Amino acid sequence: MRNEMLALIAGMAAVTYLTRISFLYLFRNLIVPDYVSRGFRFIPIGIIIAIIVPGLLVLDGRINLSWNNFYLLAGLASAMAALRWRNMFASLAAGMSVMILLKSLGLG
Repeated sequence: MRNEMLALIAGMAAVTYLTRISFLYLFRNLIVPDYVSRGFRFIPIGIIIAIIVPGLLVLDGRINLSWNNFYLLAGLASAMAALRWRNMFASLAAGMSVMILLKSLGLG
C-alpha cells in the first residue's frame, strides 16, 4: 500500500476519533434531565422502524398497501409472530415462511 493511502486512512481515522471524542469531552459535565434520558430509550426502535417500514410499504417507488405487496404481508406475519411468541427466531421464521410460500405459489 502506498504511503499516501496510509496517510489518508490515518487522517480519516483521526478525524473520526476527534469528532466523536470532542463531544464527550465538551459535554462531560452536562446534566441531562431525566425525561431526556428516558426518551433516549426510544431512539433504537425509532431507527429500526425508519429502516424497515419503507422497505415494507414502498414497492416500485410508490406506496403499495395492496394484497400484492408480499413484503408487507410477510412483515405483518413476522410482527404477529413477534407479538404472539416474543421470540426473534419465530418472527423471522414466520416472515420468511410467508414470503417463500407466496413466491413458490407464483403470486409474487
